[in-house]
Amino acid sequence: MPVTPYTGTFGREELKHLLRRTLFGATNADLAQFNGQSLNQVVDALLSTSLPTSVPLKNYWALNGGNRDPNAMDPAVPFGQTWVNTPNVVAAVNANVGRMYSYFSWTIGEMIHQQPTIHEKMRLFWYNHLAIQVGVVFNGLLWWNYDRLLRTHSLGNFRQMMYDISIDPCMLEYLNGDQNMATAPDENYARELMELYTLGESSGYTEQDVQAAARVLTGWSFREYDGATPIMPETLFNPANHTTGNKQFSAFFNNQVIQGQSGANAGQIELNALLDMIFAKEECSLFLCRQLYRFFVHGEITPEAEAELIVPLAELFRANVGAPDQMETVMRALLTSAHFFNADNRACMMMSPADLIIGMVRKLKFTFPNDTTQLEARYRMFLDIYYICVNCDQNLFDPPNVAGWPAYHQSPLFDEIWVDSASYAARNFAVQGLIGQGFNTGTDFYQVTSRNVSIKPNYVGIVGEFNDPSDPDNVIDGCADLLYSIPISQGIKDTLKTQRLLLGQQSDVYWTEPYDLYVANPATTDPTAMMVPNLINFLMLDMAKAAETQMF
Repeated sequence: MPVTPYTGTFGREELKHLLRRTLFGATNADLAQFNGQSLNQVVDALLSTSLPTSVPLKNYWALNGGNRDPNAMDPAVPFGQTWVNTPNVVAAVNANVGRMYSYFSWTIGEMIHQQPTIHEKMRLFWYNHLAIQVGVVFNGLLWWNYDRLLRTHSLGNFRQMMYDISIDPCMLEYLNGDQNMATAPDENYARELMELYTLGESSGYTEQDVQAAARVLTGWSFREYDGATPIMPETLFNPANHTTGNKQFSAFFNNQVIQGQSGANAGQIELNALLDMIFAKEECSLFLCRQLYRFFVHGEITPEAEAELIVPLAELFRANVGAPDQMETVMRALLTSAHFFNADNRACMMMSPADLIIGMVRKLKFTFPNDTTQLEARYRMFLDIYYICVNCDQNLFDPPNVAGWPAYHQSPLFDEIWVDSASYAARNFAVQGLIGQGFNTGTDFYQVTSRNVSIKPNYVGIVGEFNDPSDPDNVIDGCADLLYSIPISQGIKDTLKTQRLLLGQQSDVYWTEPYDLYVANPATTDPTAMMVPNLINFLMLDMAKAAETQMF
């Protein structure tokens, strides 16, 4: 049966719900861009993704005779240029450290300055689904290539993605695929391929199937050196390390036998046969659609959710199994479904640290330093945001294990796992710091222009996007709309207005006059008008303490 489409009203509340689930934070600019468009028009735009045009840049250096010297670290890459097309010098460990942190900063920057599409959210979905831990693989080029793979296939064909993932150097190193040889088969990747990536735990495959799949996957490796010369990472297949015998699978796979192959194409032929066998199972489509549901809709899958959305989505997945835009088709059906817009699925999830922190940074309209004259300052601020997420219990490059973050799969709590007594305090402290303090770089930089750079939220710019912000009621409504996915009472709004914008007075003129003066002349010397940015700051600090800030 087809997915039941949503046919109700598509107004501002529905748009906010859609954008909050597909972007990191729904900013005023995002809402304005899509205002007045139909659901199908908005979803079409959200699914019109493209690869980033930017690349990570060298922002790192080492001390040379007590001086900061970019040529003392990764000398083949000029400062301010990209390292993604330059081979690693493996012995220069410190250079790889620089590349990794450059990649961290670049990724955070892409999330903050995302286009109004689902691209960055899909990239995080796939990274959680196909998790690799930076603590295991610490290699900038391997991560960069893996990142491009996830982004390239994010709305493409899932089977093609799994083929490319299976022989990707980053995954080969992470799950020991490069050590999987005929003389000593390694079951690590074969097990996760079935348990975590395609079929799901307890779906019916057996230990025999894992062992047979491991033999199918023997012989793959990668290299970064051609003799003594560093080269870009490349995947290799060595027929001598491949198990050429037949591989017998269990009754779950209808006792299928993958015929053993030899020669240069053996690995490719058998891997394709393995994936064809796995993707023929209905469990594969159901498992992936449940993963999409838990990420974009809700952690708990009720019997109604299974029947109303998961099953028809899985049918659509199978009907498009060979289509190059398979995942785009599935996501379009999900995001335009009646189930997605069900009232029970709105404002029902606890934000991940990425949604909370990256979303808040976007809403606060920070103007970050540019990537030429202040590259180090820009990347340092992005790295600060990365560490804020880490402190809130989501290391965006190092999930706790190969299964990804528990909040996306661990029953019965799911997204509630993000928040406990310790993490809630860290999350609240982080949000308060973003609103009230912003960022300062300090002095330890090669670029003089990157030293002691400070930025704060554009408080007046934020409220300037509201309808008639000289009216204090509109400012309160606008901030509530920006920060909360759950309505607050008029009594709370009135208290906030009186205490924060009217300075304890009753007449709206106590906000309107100083606001208009400040907007007309930010250099005004009127003492009350000069307070306008601080009044907005204090208002948002007060409002952001509420638990409603954490939900979406």
